[in-house]
Amino acid sequence: MAKVLDSVPEKAKAFLSGPKKMLIDGEWVEGASGKTFETINPANGEVITTIYEAGEEDVDKAVRAARKAFKGPWSKFSPAERARALHKLADLMEEHQDELTYLETIDFGSVESLSRHAWVLGAAEHIRYYAGWATKLNGETMSLTSGGNKHAYTVVEPVGVCGQITSWNFPLLGVAWKLAPALAAGNTTVLKPSQNTSLSTLYLATLIEKAGIPEGVVNIVTGGGSTTGEYITSHKDIDKVAFTGSTSVGKHILRKSADTLKKVTLELGGKSPHIIFADANLEKAVQHAFFGFTMNQGEVCAAGTRVYVERSVYQEVTDQLVELAKNMKVGDPFDPAAEMGPLVSKEQFDRVSGYVKLAEEEGGRILVGGKAPEDENLKGGYYFEPTIIADVDEHCRVVTEEIFGPVLCIMPFDDVDEVIERGNLTEYGLSSGVHTRDINKAHKVISALDAGTVWVNGYMNSNSHVPLGGFKQSGVGAEMGYPGIEIYTKSKSVVIDLDDE
Repeated sequence: MAKVLDSVPEKAKAFLSGPKKMLIDGEWVEGASGKTFETINPANGEVITTIYEAGEEDVDKAVRAARKAFKGPWSKFSPAERARALHKLADLMEEHQDELTYLETIDFGSVESLSRHAWVLGAAEHIRYYAGWATKLNGETMSLTSGGNKHAYTVVEPVGVCGQITSWNFPLLGVAWKLAPALAAGNTTVLKPSQNTSLSTLYLATLIEKAGIPEGVVNIVTGGGSTTGEYITSHKDIDKVAFTGSTSVGKHILRKSADTLKKVTLELGGKSPHIIFADANLEKAVQHAFFGFTMNQGEVCAAGTRVYVERSVYQEVTDQLVELAKNMKVGDPFDPAAEMGPLVSKEQFDRVSGYVKLAEEEGGRILVGGKAPEDENLKGGYYFEPTIIADVDEHCRVVTEEIFGPVLCIMPFDDVDEVIERGNLTEYGLSSGVHTRDINKAHKVISALDAGTVWVNGYMNSNSHVPLGGFKQSGVGAEMGYPGIEIYTKSKSVVIDLDDE
């Protein structure tokens, strides 16, 4: 039976007392300006605590600390020592899983079981995965075609100081995706969590200190994207920026990085097609299609929010999805019976509500949901019912634009070529899904879909071993797997002339 919190963990309660400070050069510091911002509980709209906002002076101090640690103590850690430190950090996360689960749940709103198993323990597993890579980053030797007695090889080196900006929808796991490979490769970091969901990252920082990672290797600065994030992306002494968030902000970061030619990786938006053929295992396909747009309140860049169903089974699949939506329990994320919690903020609630209204204006038909639950116990929170919209197509904005909520557009199709063409009618190319028992049909769709990931007869079947990267306007580079650590390295070529004369 899954572990459930029966009270607020005492260490989490103590952690939340007073304004939250930032970790810079191994010290907990207030922002130089003294400015703070509030972090809100999305389940009731109440203030949880206040957090200091980093200004340009604070970011500069953090970058200097990261550069000093990169050239100093961290450079003296062997790959095996880096691996041990990361394993220790994962141990500490498991030891403090109650505190991290509570903070993740109250700050973001995902149901407690998901916070614990997917986001907290999943983050610890991700850190363990990259701890294993620390000792396996090898160069290669090569033979030269030119004459002479020469020896050539490559050396894999860390990039240097990395600016890392994470998103609000995977607060702790998103940090692990960036922090673990960067540290395993020998880099130092200045990391900014989302202004909406900073608490679990700040608590993680207390564990980083205990894991034996030297001061200045990891610096956590907090604040908004247009302020703190801007200082990170434009800082001349940051060698690489990694960002997860909207496509528009990603483009801005690319433009800013041009001044210093920083290395940049971007994990951006998506509007993923999820295709169900008539020959699929429909019961399984329906379950995956429902999970694909409701998991994490639909606040997932890879969410399968465009479901295409072969016409002969369209009504059957639609009816089953509507029934699942009607029966889903939306509730307090600490309620063990709740299957979906609130959206992260009022801003996000208004965004999702606006798109549902737009869908009706575009001729769409709301089959289920489309509003906040009527439960009086949920008043004040940013809850939104799972929503299914029919009678729309690729000419509608709700089909082409990322909504980032539990909203699904369901559409019929008639043949393979048609659904491939329609599936690719998007500026995004992050992920996709296809359900069929016909392996030939599956491979045809796999090769034709313009997406970084294709799930077959499942959805969001991901783990740390499998790269996640987007095509088109869904990003640059990939996270997870070997590509996820390769982006934190640089290769140096060495050619030695062995002739004495």
